[in-house]
Amino acid sequence: MSFISEVESSIQVLFKATGQGFQGDPDAGVNQIDNWINHLSAIDQPVLRPIVAELQTLRRHIEGNNAAGMAEAFQTLGELTAQSALTTHNFSGEGDKAREVSQKLIAAAGNLRHVASTAVAR
Repeated sequence: MSFISEVESSIQVLFKATGQGFQGDPDAGVNQIDNWINHLSAIDQPVLRPIVAELQTLRRHIEGNNAAGMAEAFQTLGELTAQSALTTHNFSGEGDKAREVSQKLIAAAGNLRHVASTAVAR
């Protein structure tokens, strides 16, 4: 499985967990984030460092069950992912896949905003 496929799968796992408000086990989300952090840190590219920092922020929000904070972090991650893909144009489609992941992260942010507003209204 490619890293992009793993990321897409992770986004689905995270969204399922956040949609349930982490009432089950927040480790499901934290484990996914830790995998991303470890993978991206190992690549050690300057363009990825802000993404790693934001993933660490997301991890803290997951641990604190802060849906609004998670939404903001997902939005930022989507924007940072799109920025990192700006200069990636090749025939292997890596830039296109990164842009697709960016859109999924931003969509997840919107959904988390809804979860956060619903939680506040309760």
